[in-house]
Amino acid sequence: MVYISMINRLAYQFNINPAILSDGILWFKDLSSPDPTGILPVLGGLMSLLNIMSTSLSGGSSQFRKFKKLFTIFPLISIPIWMTFPAAFNVYWLITAGCQLAVMNAFRFDRFRKMMGIP
Repeated sequence: MVYISMINRLAYQFNINPAILSDGILWFKDLSSPDPTGILPVLGGLMSLLNIMSTSLSGGSSQFRKFKKLFTIFPLISIPIWMTFPAAFNVYWLITAGCQLAVMNAFRFDRFRKMMGIP
């Protein structure tokens, strides 16, 4: 939560770091304004959806499965909201969700857990 407030402060107070207005990459040049194409929010929503779908439900209660169905809707609903956020927030969200997905899936492999010293 602290990181999100830092990103918002940088995106809306240009005097802290004026480079946020011109240091974007690819199609978004201004990290303080929303992504003009909407690609970042859609990718972030899909990445969040993949994170939710990749959690296992083996042995879970029926109530938990109902909550999971509800949670699969949230990333899709949030995409239009994220389209109004600065591109810096969407880049942060996309990277964080991607790292979370990679780590969650890496721990499914016995070889990785053994390398990390986790039984």
